Amino acid sequence: MMSKRVLVVLDFDGLLVNSYALLRDTMAGFGLDVGDEQRFRNRRKFLKYLGGGKELLNNLVGMGLPKTGRLRERLTACYCERGYVYPEFIDVLNRMIRSRHVHCGIVSRNFTLRPGTTIRTVLRRSGIAEEHLDFVVPIPVGAKKTEVLAGMWAARYQAALLLADEVGDYHAAREAGYESMMGTYGFDTRERLMRRGEVPSHALYDTPAELAAALRARLAGYRPRFLRWPRWAPGRTGSRRWPPPTNSDLRGRCTPRDRA
Repeated sequence: MMSKRVLVVLDFDGLLVNSYALLRDTMAGFGLDVGDEQRFRNRRKFLKYLGGGKELLNNLVGMGLPKTGRLRERLTACYCERGYVYPEFIDVLNRMIRSRHVHCGIVSRNFTLRPGTTIRTVLRRSGIAEEHLDFVVPIPVGAKKTEVLAGMWAARYQAALLLADEVGDYHAAREAGYESMMGTYGFDTRERLMRRGEVPSHALYDTPAELAAALRARLAGYRPRFLRWPRWAPGRTGSRRWPPPTNSDLRGRCTPRDRA
């Protein structure tokens, strides 16, 4: 059996899913306002969730914050009922899952209850074959992403890629020896990624479509044909047969030149 030679680790929130919209709707259910998306992306850590200077005072004084358990419970339900992977990623994710050469999965510091189950639910309802995904690893609060990534690295890999959207992700990947492909449409803006994270411009992608296409091209460099479906694969345009022909099916069909 051929060993999987390329490791692809994907972030989840912000990269594959529009987490801002889910968080905004969840907080609105408690009468809280996280502000517009651009200002949300420019805030740091907990202020993303409490709102900026404009919203924070109203959130704290006017309504009071819900208990963490209630907030996470509502956020979990919102992910499971409304969360979808960006459509541009669905095809390339399913092709990586089917590939014999790519070891791929999700590593995420997701804030929902039972994050592993939540992530798999969103993947499944988006049309991704999550049951065949190699791994889904929720990072606990306080754990370092660098250590998780370093622990996943093995000498058999020709390359290791991390797809993510935050400065901290880029630094973790660099320390663990991964190549990074960073989306600028997620939690951190292009400006912040370049200025604070020192991410090179060639590693930045402004839309899910750009990043998905770049990922496909990057992997083709290791195995040029790995993302092409066999002629007999189900769902391929013009496919005539499933399952594929066996040796007994082909016996006797060789030409005289083949027999020579």
